[in-house]
Amino acid sequence: MNSIISPALENKAAVVNGPKVGDILVSTYGFEACIAHFAKVVAVTKSSVKLELLRGIDTYTSPMNWDSVPDVNAGSDTFVTKRFKACGDSYKVKDTSYSTYYVWTGKPVNCYNYH
Repeated sequence: MNSIISPALENKAAVVNGPKVGDILVSTYGFEACIAHFAKVVAVTKSSVKLELLRGIDTYTSPMNWDSVPDVNAGSDTFVTKRFKACGDSYKVKDTSYSTYYVWTGKPVNCYNYH
């Protein structure tokens, strides 16, 4: 039987370890750069998350290199709602057209900007 629904949509991967309130996410982007953005999951629905955008705390190791961690205690008044998708045994959230949030490992992100 032929179907008008794409096989990719019919066989959508299940999210095994889905988002939880309190998860910290990180996305990186840059051309000749690696710049980190952080967010905290503050609400979860069946297919989307509400994120609180967090600022990074940067510790410079040289003029164009730094380690970045999220400032989880500062709070923010910037919130966005985005859909999440399965990614391996976890999930991912599209940040922008050129970057994606993944669950943060808890380790500082090595950043650089060589422009």
